[in-house]
Amino acid sequence: MSRALRLVAAMVIACTGLVLSVSAPASAACTCKQGQLAQQVKKADVVFIGTVDAVGTQGDGHTYTVTASRAYQGSPERSTLVTSPGPDACGLGALKVGTTYLWLATGTASPYTADSCGGTAVANPTKVQKVEKLLGEGTPVAPPPPPEAVLTKVEDSAPPRFTRMAAPGAAAALIGLLGLAVVRRVGRR
Repeated sequence: MSRALRLVAAMVIACTGLVLSVSAPASAACTCKQGQLAQQVKKADVVFIGTVDAVGTQGDGHTYTVTASRAYQGSPERSTLVTSPGPDACGLGALKVGTTYLWLATGTASPYTADSCGGTAVANPTKVQKVEKLLGEGTPVAPPPPPEAVLTKVEDSAPPRFTRMAAPGAAAALIGLLGLAVVRRVGRR
């Protein structure tokens, strides 16, 4: 009986170890330590507030389409892209569409790169105030100007004369008057 009991105990321990190792989160491979906000801001090339419009996958990582509303550092465009590596490299994961984040990213142009160690997080008032203490009020990110209208000539010929344009209307009026005269004459009889 003790041999069977030992076999069951060994199987329970093995299964528990298997469950714990399989259910470990993918972010467990991430080994970075988040620093102070001042250090994160110093490492970032661009710091801005932006709302996630769409999330796509790129290998193990993600690509975010973001509408930037206020820039504190760098010059993000109104509609910009941010990429994040996979979970093994401390990626941000699938962020929620419609949520506004304070982005601390690297790169000089879109697409920027952000990860969980860089300080990107939901734009709560406390974090925004801390960034504004470090970098100032920031500047609004204006949408691009609307495209200019371009007039295109449809035809090279001159427009039709007035008489040619008025002829169909005059003919309709004449037919109406003749019809009225006929109806009047029939009505008198």
